[in-house]
Amino acid sequence: MKILIGTKNPGKIEGATEALKNYSDNFEIEGISVSSDVGEEPVNNEIYEGARNRVNNLMNYAKEKK
Repeated sequence: MKILIGTKNPGKIEGATEALKNYSDNFEIEGISVSSDVGEEPVNNEIYEGARNRVNNLMNYAKEKK
């Protein structure tokens, strides 16, 4: 199974890898740099808005790559 994660941050990718190992050992994680469309250091509601934007941008990326 291939899993896309909306970051190139090695620590976040490793954390996701370790968590998923609890459920399966048949997966590959690919880090994709996607925009959060908020500032570099979001505050308050921008944190949630940025997370939603990353998910939406990652889903759009995945649809384009089909």
